[in-house]
Amino acid sequence: MGELPLKEGGATFKPSSFKRETQVGEVHENTGYVETPTAAELVLTLNAAIDPQEFANVSNDTLTIFLSGGSQHMMPAAWVTEAVELSKGELKVTYNSAKSQKLV
Repeated sequence: MGELPLKEGGATFKPSSFKRETQVGEVHENTGYVETPTAAELVLTLNAAIDPQEFANVSNDTLTIFLSGGSQHMMPAAWVTEAVELSKGELKVTYNSAKSQKLV
């Protein structure tokens, strides 16, 4: 799709990571955690310059995210998680990817 018409302040990015659930043991030394991976998530609020239907079949996009601090991340094989709604001249789009990669 190319560069998207992002509204000012209209993006949140959560890189892939791990969720750690504490497992309490009978004694302090046996306490630890179980780790499960979490997907990367990019939530965008866009100006309604694109037809919402454009996002209907997005299931294998590579996204490059440029953060204001200068770092860059990539979300390979990303998909749109739900139908995109048009409301008040804007679109809200949520992408997930199994894993994100920091580029710079």
